Amino acid sequence: MTTATPSRSARNFATDTARTTALVAGVLYLVTFVSSIPTAFLLDPVLTDVGYIVGGGTDTRITWGTLLDIINALACIGTAVVLYPLVKRQSERLALGFVTTRVFEAAVIAVGVVSLLAVVTLRQEGTLGVDDSTLVVAGRALVAVRDWTVVFGPGLMPALNALLLGTLMYRSRL
Repeated sequence: MTTATPSRSARNFATDTARTTALVAGVLYLVTFVSSIPTAFLLDPVLTDVGYIVGGGTDTRITWGTLLDIINALACIGTAVVLYPLVKRQSERLALGFVTTRVFEAAVIAVGVVSLLAVVTLRQEGTLGVDDSTLVVAGRALVAVRDWTVVFGPGLMPALNALLLGTLMYRSRL
């Protein structure tokens, strides 16, 4: 009885594919950090100034911050999708759990982005017949939604993501 062993070129291809996958995943993880760190500074005016929605000035800074948040969310999903073929070999359930938690994290980040873009929209367009105090309350409510998305998305999910991915890597002896 002969046992088929993969040819040297097949083993090299598999190794190259795994390395490429690891490289892409690593770059996407870096993108999540690079896009999330400046966001805190760019979004500061809308998050800390109670009267931001009725004040003057430009919203370009907030728009850039929300764009970086969307890039962060897409990179979150990308890390899981790229790693899935490798980690599913250890446990498909845990691998799907990892993908699911990353997608959930991205969705929650997107909800926060939408709430801040709503503040920018109300500020730019204004509303006829609505007094400033009403706009301030609406703006603060939308910022509160964003604050809670930070707790549930980037706050809670990375711990679960790390637990799942760490378990998968431990099982694969990586």
